[in-house]
Amino acid sequence: MKKLIYSIFTAVALIFSIGTKASAQTDNTLFTYPQAPDELTTLYQRCNYLVDHFWDRCNYSTAFLNKKKLNDAFGHWIGFMPYATADTVHMAVDRLIDKVKKSGPNTLTLAQMAERWLWADSAEILSEEIYLPFAKAAATHKKISNADRARFASHVKQIENSSVGSQLPPLKLTAPDGSKSLLSDYDATNVVIFFNDPDCTECNMARVRLSADFNARRLIEAGKLTIISIYPGDPGDTQWLAAATEYPQNWITVAAPDADEYFDLRTTPAIYLANTKVIKVKNLPVDNLINAFGVMGRKLNN
Repeated sequence: MKKLIYSIFTAVALIFSIGTKASAQTDNTLFTYPQAPDELTTLYQRCNYLVDHFWDRCNYSTAFLNKKKLNDAFGHWIGFMPYATADTVHMAVDRLIDKVKKSGPNTLTLAQMAERWLWADSAEILSEEIYLPFAKAAATHKKISNADRARFASHVKQIENSSVGSQLPPLKLTAPDGSKSLLSDYDATNVVIFFNDPDCTECNMARVRLSADFNARRLIEAGKLTIISIYPGDPGDTQWLAAATEYPQNWITVAAPDADEYFDLRTTPAIYLANTKVIKVKNLPVDNLINAFGVMGRKLNN
């Protein structure tokens, strides 16, 4: 929360200071930032202008020689995006990528900065939607090393398969008895995908709470809910096989060693909610999920 408040304060301060001190910016910044016209008075109007015109005075032939200042400028630009409209952000991102697309090193630098500001665990603003075009540009650039391309390609695959609105991917699942299935086979109305590692304390706590929830049990019995517990590891792992015997019998318990190729599992526990094969919510907190079960459970009585 402190980071969010700080980011908002910093962005607002920048938004309303840019234009009054533009001449002094070049002392500490890579180039002079744009000045939002005075007639643009609302936060969204000013942010749209700043996002759209931020790089107008950037000298791309020399900008990548000072990566620290370039990274600072990139961070300032990203800071305006939560207060701008989506179409403005996407057009501005595409335009910046297009400016450097002929250079493999510069495209890689942009992708690395985007990862730092938008995707990494320490990111100021987590946004896979904004990060994706940068990752795609690096993943497909022939003048970037195979190792770097592969790393960004893995991010692209995760995002495209596990973002809200994505179809459930054909992730291979193995039950404790060795039977096979695909995650994309499950087309129930409400499917909770719970990545559950027996060696993870937070996962165990979430499992206990979910298995004890009265509404969840009622919904499963009524055919309104499917809970899939996925161990993101080897189906032959003896620790998982032993733990799985204690999991609720009305859950689908499986292992999927390739899970991290398709899903972003950095949140612990990672919980997704799907509806008729489409991901509706990701990184769902257990409290929110249990509250949703309560709402769904009340509807059963009506």
